[in-house]
Amino acid sequence: MFLLLVPPSFALSGLRAQEHPEPMWHVFRDEVTLAELLDAYAAAQSIPLEYDPAVGQAKVTLRSGPGIGNEGLWALLNRTLREHDLACIQAPGEEGLGIVPIARAADLARIEPGDPAAARAGFIKVLRPLGGKAGEGASQVLVHVLSGPGAIVQAIPESGQVLLAGPKHEVLQALAVLESIESASVPVRVEEVSLKHASPTSIVKLVERIRQAMAAVQEEPLRGTLLADALTGAVLVVAPEDELPYWRETIDRFDRPDPVVTREYTPRRFGLDETAQLIENVVRDASWRTGPESWRLVRDSLTGTILLTAPAPQQAEVARLMERIEATPPDALRTMRSFSVRHRDVDQVLGLLREAIGGDAGVPGLGGMEGDGSGAASPVREGGTGGPVRTEATRLTLTKDSGTNRIVAIGPPRTVDEIGRLIESLDVRQPQVLVEAVIVTLTSSESLAVAAELEKLGAWNGSLLRASTLFGAGSPGANATSIPPASGTGLSTAVLDPGSFSGVLQALETVARGRTQNTPKLLVNNHETATLGSVLQTPFASTNASTTVATTSLGGTSDAGTQVTVTPQITDGDLLLIDYEVSLSSFVGSASDATLPPPRQENRIASVATVPDGYTVVVGGLEVEEETESVSRVPILGDLPLLGVLFRSKSTSRTKSRFFVFLRCSVFRDPGFEDLRYLSEADLGAADLPGDAPVVEPRLIR
Repeated sequence: MFLLLVPPSFALSGLRAQEHPEPMWHVFRDEVTLAELLDAYAAAQSIPLEYDPAVGQAKVTLRSGPGIGNEGLWALLNRTLREHDLACIQAPGEEGLGIVPIARAADLARIEPGDPAAARAGFIKVLRPLGGKAGEGASQVLVHVLSGPGAIVQAIPESGQVLLAGPKHEVLQALAVLESIESASVPVRVEEVSLKHASPTSIVKLVERIRQAMAAVQEEPLRGTLLADALTGAVLVVAPEDELPYWRETIDRFDRPDPVVTREYTPRRFGLDETAQLIENVVRDASWRTGPESWRLVRDSLTGTILLTAPAPQQAEVARLMERIEATPPDALRTMRSFSVRHRDVDQVLGLLREAIGGDAGVPGLGGMEGDGSGAASPVREGGTGGPVRTEATRLTLTKDSGTNRIVAIGPPRTVDEIGRLIESLDVRQPQVLVEAVIVTLTSSESLAVAAELEKLGAWNGSLLRASTLFGAGSPGANATSIPPASGTGLSTAVLDPGSFSGVLQALETVARGRTQNTPKLLVNNHETATLGSVLQTPFASTNASTTVATTSLGGTSDAGTQVTVTPQITDGDLLLIDYEVSLSSFVGSASDATLPPPRQENRIASVATVPDGYTVVVGGLEVEEETESVSRVPILGDLPLLGVLFRSKSTSRTKSRFFVFLRCSVFRDPGFEDLRYLSEADLGAADLPGDAPVVEPRLIR
């Protein structure tokens, strides 16, 4: 319900009187129906008014501010009717007024019998005689005045009259122009003067004040007049030919750009982007003839302000607009918006918002943050960045929709707008990192074994004597009649004097080289942890024995293989901070017992390192070297120079094992994942798998 304040003599249900020299109308609701305005005005003025009820349902948005007078309200009603293609007329023989479509208004309206200025209707029709000086060209001039919907300018040469129909103020203006033409003593011309900077309306008002001031001091006032053509942005000069140079010079003199000033506006009720867009749509009008350098609007999201460079009249319009929208009560408008989270988990983003608004802003936690349906809410920073913190009546509710990965925000428009910008800054695609680990194990061993055995048979004083050096070389006995076949590996040389002497010399050198390489690859998002494991599990048994029975069951498993865990973090300059752990293990023998796991050797590296993007670097290694020498000899004889080699056996062994870990980290940032697709083609070919692109093969069409 809206409330209108009118003079004390007018009393109506829902209306209240106010002491004022002039009746003033006040509207206490932003949106009313056309029927409510028409009924209130008709009742206050005691004017019968007929209209179609369907027409009266049209919504009208207006704000009365300090109040509207009777004439202002009637002008507002007629302007609103024209916006809805309607007109207020007085039909022939009718005392009251009627609301009809504007296209039929000229046909249904009566011809005003008296002074047109006293007509009560908003759309009137006048039949006016043409003076001798006006001629038939007068109608061509009047067309520029009466050019709106439903307007008519019709010359009647037979009777020397002209029929005018249109909005009342335009008809009165056309009559004034016609009177000016008729009063001229010289031929009248109509000339269109284009404007470069100022608006036609402002030029016409300014020149009209100048003419009135000149008329007070000049004996012969100017006879010409100016008309504003808002459609073309020009001024129409209707004047005698000798006055045209003066009018052109005057218009050019005052057609100058207004001084440009820069002002700062801080929206506190609505969002920064919404307020800036409203200013652009409402205030920046092409009819102002401002160049690109005369209008510049900057949204300063850091301070939450709007910086506007524009002429002073436009700054005044913006100031009035800001005053009107800032006068909206804090709880008068709450908006609901949903924000899509494309690159991150909605729970993670919601948690960050809860920490940022509930913690950093110094206010309690947000109600409904987890989508529990409680409907509770907590105060948030109303002014946002650059504005004051208002918690008295401002509430913000955030919830999530896990199905569509969206966040729903309900609250004041400015706060919801800043929540949207915050989500946009948080919801960025995280780069991916391809970690290629190369685990290399190198082994080498060398061994040398040399052994000589001698045996001598003889007799002394009828006794048989036998002297031998035994080192496991397998020399034939001195009493053998032949040399047995050679066995084993390496060099073997035997000497035999049957019944007297035998000897054998053996030598063997063994060299071994081994290389094992594991190359695991992991693709992981930035700040995420990836794990790769290739493990062989070997079971072992467990025996439970009692006094009567023994039970054997699975005791467990022992694992051996390759395991890689890595967490990358991309820093400035395309460097990566890598938290990694690499282990390589293998079984080195058989279990000594069925209930025990086999022996296992494991090499493990874990650290945090910084590596460059796309480079292969070694991040760890282990080198083990072992050397062994063993000598078996006959005392004293084995130490003899040169001849000592015949009385000793010598073996040497040297083993060396090396373990290296290399990492190459490649950052992928392409929004279309083209870099990842290109890198995967090589592995798809190695695995003999088809790619995503279809294979086009030629075929014969008959």
